[in-house]
Amino acid sequence: MKKLKTRLRADTLPSEPRRASVKRRWDSTIYIVILLALFLAVGNHLLGDRVFMRADGLVMQERSMVAAATTVQATEIKIQPGESVQRGQLLLRAESIDTVARFAELTLREAEMAERSARLRADLVVARRLAPKAEERVAELSQRRSEMDQLDRSRLITTQNLDALREDFHQADSRAVSLAAQIEGLSAEIVALDHSRAEVRAAIQELERRYNGGLHHAAQDGIIGPSVPVQGEVLAAGAPLLTVYSGQPYVLAYLPRAYLFSIRNGMEVSVASGQWVRKGRISEILPISTPLPDEFRNTFRQRESRQLARITLDDGPELPILSTVEIRRDWPHPVAWLLASAGHAFAKLRTAGDASEVKRPDS
Repeated sequence: MKKLKTRLRADTLPSEPRRASVKRRWDSTIYIVILLALFLAVGNHLLGDRVFMRADGLVMQERSMVAAATTVQATEIKIQPGESVQRGQLLLRAESIDTVARFAELTLREAEMAERSARLRADLVVARRLAPKAEERVAELSQRRSEMDQLDRSRLITTQNLDALREDFHQADSRAVSLAAQIEGLSAEIVALDHSRAEVRAAIQELERRYNGGLHHAAQDGIIGPSVPVQGEVLAAGAPLLTVYSGQPYVLAYLPRAYLFSIRNGMEVSVASGQWVRKGRISEILPISTPLPDEFRNTFRQRESRQLARITLDDGPELPILSTVEIRRDWPHPVAWLLASAGHAFAKLRTAGDASEVKRPDS
């Protein structure tokens, strides 16, 4: 059934314009919003690291490590993780059976060398006392040999006596030569043995200095790291006992490999860790790349490598050492501004499209 005439309300003039109700197409709006969000997500994943200044980092400090030179057992613990320590403060005692055995071995070797040196010196004293007498005997027999030779020419001595004298002279001369060689050899051996004893004593002193009874002291003021051995724990040679962090904290940043803008020293950034935000600036861009640490990896970047940079922190809230942080730039990049402008332009076009659907009443 068709209406013949539109009935006007009593409080409305015929010449008064009236807006007709507009049925919004929410389904198309939601579809466009979803597409736009998907487009932005994909673009952010593919090009976000090139457009925006953002990176991951770790709050670090200069650190010194206390390591086990040999297999040790922690027998006394004086500190706790995160505790502040002063230079020279006792940290722990770690006893080493290998080092004690090495002490005993070197001490025994030094004692054996000392005993041998004493015997050699005694032999040297005897050889030096016998050498003059052997030389006197050789000189005496040499003179008698000359006399016997004269008697032999005169046929006044028998051949048997002459041979006996020659044999005595040969033995005396051999004895003198042997004593001279013995004195020379003993002197050289004593010098070499004294040098070896000095080296062994130096090794014992150095080992005592390094071992220091198993006591480990703080080399400087700092904070104990999160890993501390428990009493009675046995650690292998080369294993770290604990770490001491000292100095001013800084951020070791892992920068993406490519930006659409330049990264330079002195650039101001914001470092965020949870609810804490601290200002800083890039102090050094290191000429080295390294794979991302495990705490920064995800499904999409398992083996991604990043360039390292050092960020100096300004005064602000204290950030925990070894905590992960997010690094952002303080102001948006022009490309980001263009994206924002494009979003505003799209919103205006959408508003204009909705306005074109408005119907005017019949005149």
